[in-house]
Amino acid sequence: MTRLNECHLLRFKSLKTKQIFQRLLTFSLVFTWVGFGLYAANPDFENNIDPVTVLQNTVSGTITDNLGAPLPGASIVQKGTTNGTQTDFDGNYTIDVPGDAVLVISYIGFSTQEIAVQGRSTINVQLEESASALSEVVVTGYATQTRGDITGSVASVDIAEATKAPLVNAAEALEGRVTGVTVTNAGTPGGSPKIVIRGFGTSNNTNPLYIIDGVQTDNPSILNSINPGDIEQINVLKDGAAAIYGARASNGVVIITTKSGSYNQTEPTVTFNLYTGLSRATNIPDLLNVQQHGEMIFQSLANDGAPVEHPQYGNGASPVVPSTVQGYTRVDSYNPITRAPRTATVRQPNGTDWFEQITQNAPTQNFDLSIANGNETGKYFLSANYLNREGVLNDTGFKQGVTRLNSEFKIGKYITIGEHLNASFSRQQEGTLEAINMAYRFTPLVPVFDDEGDFAGSGGPGLSNTRNPVALLSRGSDNYNKIFRVFGDVYLRAELYEGLSFKTTISGNIENFSQRRFQALDPEFIEPLSTNTLFEQDINNYSWTWNNILNYSTIIGDHNINALVGVEAVEENSKGKGISRNGYLFETPDFYLLSNGSGTPNVDFAYEGGNTLFSIFGTANYSYQGKYFATVTLRNDKSSRFLGDNQSQTFPSFSAGWLVSDEDFFPTDGVISRLKLKASYGQLGNQTLPTSNPTINISNLSETLANYSLNGSSISTGAILSQVGNPDLKWETSVTTNFGFELGMFNNDLSISFEYFDIDTQDLITRDLSLISTTAIDASAPLVNLGDIQNTGFDLAIGYSHETSFGLNYSINANISKYKNEVQNLISDFQIGRTDLRGGAVTRTEVGRAISEYYGRKVTGFDDTGRFTYEDVNGDGTINDDDRTYIGSPHPDFTYGLNLSANYKGFDISAFFSGSQGNDAYNYQKIFTDFPTFFSGNRSARTLDSWTPSN
Repeated sequence: MTRLNECHLLRFKSLKTKQIFQRLLTFSLVFTWVGFGLYAANPDFENNIDPVTVLQNTVSGTITDNLGAPLPGASIVQKGTTNGTQTDFDGNYTIDVPGDAVLVISYIGFSTQEIAVQGRSTINVQLEESASALSEVVVTGYATQTRGDITGSVASVDIAEATKAPLVNAAEALEGRVTGVTVTNAGTPGGSPKIVIRGFGTSNNTNPLYIIDGVQTDNPSILNSINPGDIEQINVLKDGAAAIYGARASNGVVIITTKSGSYNQTEPTVTFNLYTGLSRATNIPDLLNVQQHGEMIFQSLANDGAPVEHPQYGNGASPVVPSTVQGYTRVDSYNPITRAPRTATVRQPNGTDWFEQITQNAPTQNFDLSIANGNETGKYFLSANYLNREGVLNDTGFKQGVTRLNSEFKIGKYITIGEHLNASFSRQQEGTLEAINMAYRFTPLVPVFDDEGDFAGSGGPGLSNTRNPVALLSRGSDNYNKIFRVFGDVYLRAELYEGLSFKTTISGNIENFSQRRFQALDPEFIEPLSTNTLFEQDINNYSWTWNNILNYSTIIGDHNINALVGVEAVEENSKGKGISRNGYLFETPDFYLLSNGSGTPNVDFAYEGGNTLFSIFGTANYSYQGKYFATVTLRNDKSSRFLGDNQSQTFPSFSAGWLVSDEDFFPTDGVISRLKLKASYGQLGNQTLPTSNPTINISNLSETLANYSLNGSSISTGAILSQVGNPDLKWETSVTTNFGFELGMFNNDLSISFEYFDIDTQDLITRDLSLISTTAIDASAPLVNLGDIQNTGFDLAIGYSHETSFGLNYSINANISKYKNEVQNLISDFQIGRTDLRGGAVTRTEVGRAISEYYGRKVTGFDDTGRFTYEDVNGDGTINDDDRTYIGSPHPDFTYGLNLSANYKGFDISAFFSGSQGNDAYNYQKIFTDFPTFFSGNRSARTLDSWTPSN
């Protein structure tokens, strides 16, 4: 990038940030002016009396919960009329009714009560929390709704049930418990989980938006930074309900709400949990032992008509397993003072089972302490957690400390301030996947250590080109990934008028990632490294979000209205660098400093970038008589990732529901307790792209890439194009449609929820390789809008719970989800995804098929020489690359979960199962174990049943 372009970009970003602050400040001042104007006109709004409804008896009182805490916004309605009011911030109310009236008192999450006035002037009511799941308050995006009123696709996790088994991260609470949600845990302790909602709808980032107490991010690693014991509620927005988050919600939204203390607690609540567990590796690959390995090599030689002989197994009719393994002369490099070279080492009696050598029974310890308390004016929740989890691979593990503080305080009668703060520090010993690869392939002849206690290796005849996997893990035991993360928010909420409130929230997320990798010398390897290398990288990510929301709720007779409007600004920034240096005299951790290397330091990468987003949004929820429901949402986003008119996009959504079972015509035979129909439509955007500046050309000024010899002798420095931009790039948009029903039977003991969905991703953002394939430009192809992917499917959840007469409670919850993925349009006839070691296609995407299906040749059998025969797909009589076809799919036929639970007199037991069915996995190791590339490497045990001349 030229200096001129750099300055232009910096100015562009500064203007955007300035405009965002101006708009937010203006909007906030307008909110404040409106709020205080209303307050000045009617400072005693909690006692305001509508003169039209003044009757002969005035009743006042306080509505509280079972702990005595006031319930602001509770509804008090004269039964059979539209005369009603709501409690103020302190739970107080006043209403004029006849002396013989009946008051209906209700509040979200609490059981409704009917109280006869009987001429009284003071009536205080204590509401009990409702045990019904339909009365549960659900966070659905900037606001809350009662579960029974929700018309969109919003699924929740039963946290009490999920935490019966120890959870290491928040993602484990979702696995198998929410329909349509697929969770793939990383293969190493502390690795980031992968969550996909209702299938893959894009070839770009498929991560959902995560919202933790208002902090927004699409980085799944944040799920490791939350103590599962702090979680109060997890909700997943899967359809148009996510449109309230617009540009960041195309892959769905996961909302996590953490615990808080309660007002008016009589004493602190202290909780301490300690658990320990043990993990072990399962489904270990079945490979050949040392005798079988020799026999397989001899059989392979005989089949090929080659001399049956091997440098280690000898020659003759059958292999002879040697007692010592012959190696080449090598000089020790573990110490600069060399010891004597060695050429032979004793093998282990039964050979080496490399998977047994690199795995272990891995313990986990988790310590969790929390304290919660509150009085009339404030409440808090404070927790600390420590996790120590060793990996099933040797020398891997994850340690993390997390602390959280949530607090809220009332300032007078109308102002509330609060905050959520989470800080974590983790250290991960990630190990290396190469160790697993080598364990598949390394010959069982070689022991772990040689006769002098150093690592044995493939430095000998007939021992394959493979590294010692135990050595790889051991030498990498001091490598680490460290993450320090602080995220949270501060907020202020003001009650401006009866039912009208204003809330301003500023949240931030700061993350520092540091990594150290030391690649040590490996003298036992047949192709040893010539030097050792230290690599270090540091990446700093930080973001802030500021939103201002005006919320209004009211009840007018049978009409319940809740609406909000708001503005939001988001800025994200990232800066990082990676440096490497080689030539280290000592291979000890204390010596692992960049300053101690003798080689020239190399900057492997360095970058700095950011983006901004400004949004205006609003939503309205309406219900009539508690049986007709509707929600309308509209959001406009303006993103700095795009240019001109393409920066701004509007995302609407609509949903409606009908509680059929509350109609007079619905039968009341006791079989069907509840039936609700619902439907939704919405548009969602995607601005998460492979690069932060996809609309502009970017040039590289590095000396290695941009120096030219113009006259054959002198060197001139210039700029080389590294990215081709597309100023016409626009949003990727997902259009979602959802239909479903909720059914309760036998007094709601049996519940069934079914939803059909259709997600159409339009203007798919992908790279157009054709624009640079015919030129000499060695740069990243431009991103363009040309593609359409559709996901259709269903989510089904069935649950049954019952309490017996003798006190046994039990429940069964099962769910199943299925989706079909189909590419509707592409920039070309097909696109190649992953390729194998030799450049062949592993996955391919084509119009009319699912995204990234596996691509190759279909095996039909064996010929007389024992070689595979392949299907002549195009029927031309010749087997070549034109006969490759689709051989499998990573998309499952369905996913499922099953949860069984029972409790009796304080004792409980539970079992949980989850999985996916029908999806294929590409095991690249089979190219070595089943189709041996390296002749002397180990092989799969199934090759024992391979072709021979006699069978």
